[in-house]
Amino acid sequence: MIRETEMPVFHDGRTDASPEEAGYDAERLQALDAHLAGMIGDGKLQCAGYLMSRDGRIFAHRSMGKLTYRDGSPDLMPDSIRKTYSVTKFFTAVAVMQLIEEGKLFLEQAVSTVLPHFDTPLHKNITVFQLLTHTSGVYPDPGAFLEPYPTAWFEGLRGYDDWITAVLSGPLPFKPGERYAYSSAGFAVLGEIVTRASGIPYERYVIERIARPLGMTRTFFEVPDHLLDEVCVTDEWQVGECRSSEDRTGKPPRAGNGLFSTLEDMWKLGQTMLNGGTFGGARILSRKSVEAMTRNQLSGVKTSVWGSNASDYSFGLGLSLAAPTIETPGTYGHEGFGRCGVKVDPAERFVAVFIVPTGILWAPLSVIGTRAVMWSGLK
Repeated sequence: MIRETEMPVFHDGRTDASPEEAGYDAERLQALDAHLAGMIGDGKLQCAGYLMSRDGRIFAHRSMGKLTYRDGSPDLMPDSIRKTYSVTKFFTAVAVMQLIEEGKLFLEQAVSTVLPHFDTPLHKNITVFQLLTHTSGVYPDPGAFLEPYPTAWFEGLRGYDDWITAVLSGPLPFKPGERYAYSSAGFAVLGEIVTRASGIPYERYVIERIARPLGMTRTFFEVPDHLLDEVCVTDEWQVGECRSSEDRTGKPPRAGNGLFSTLEDMWKLGQTMLNGGTFGGARILSRKSVEAMTRNQLSGVKTSVWGSNASDYSFGLGLSLAAPTIETPGTYGHEGFGRCGVKVDPAERFVAVFIVPTGILWAPLSVIGTRAVMWSGLK
């Protein structure tokens, strides 16, 4: 337990109901605060924030800790902006499904029919479905196979005429459809597919077709100058990510890790999924697309990424499914390197969003433990 002098200041955001009205044990919120404040006091987290809702009513919305790594930093606030990294893939998957609903793409479509780069003996059988489910074999994320000297896929862009050629260089680690291996490069390819199928640049498509209809007023690929002081960063290199005003001609879409957002904006996407594709009077997906995205789409697919050893891995269309935790079977969502996540539990009509930024490489209890405490309060 941390000393009273080390306790961070708690800041509360907008709520619609009390925990009791939502069928949630208020004492577990105290446990959640103690868990997160303790990790901040131990130096394992810089700050933390969370939002939880049931039946569409927000009953917990709180932040604590410091907005930045700098001395004298202001506090993280409930509406502070944070780069979501791989939570961006959630948005990308929604964009792909929207285009499928419009008849502009289909799941078993060969990527080569959209991107000629894939029209090779090695890549011509890779499908949109395989990119969405990380079973394509396209450049898995660095360290996925515990290689001692991992290289980020975008580092390989040097020396190539274009980024797609760089992504497809070298052998595939497995035959498409054979194994699961998480691939941010594969989602960059999906972003390019969104651009070509829609005729709208990927980043603009996500903002215009997903963020704006859902009322996400603090979600951006490039943070406006007047909001830069409200962005949570844990290191100097993250500061540069906020100011991405460079010419992006010829560069990969930021479909795997580019969005900045807030607790409440991320919650809106989770609640949209729980609502069957609608939020605030806007429909961005059909109920059938939501059902397809959130059920297991794999059968007999193996994985060994990051030291795992599963012979029948489960994954939705762009969305992770519940791992062995106290979360209800059928829970789905996505997490990101920025130590954030959106989780949806249809059985409990429950949405949980969290950000737990840290400057250290990995603090597993900040994510796994936080989710466990969150679910423990459901009555």
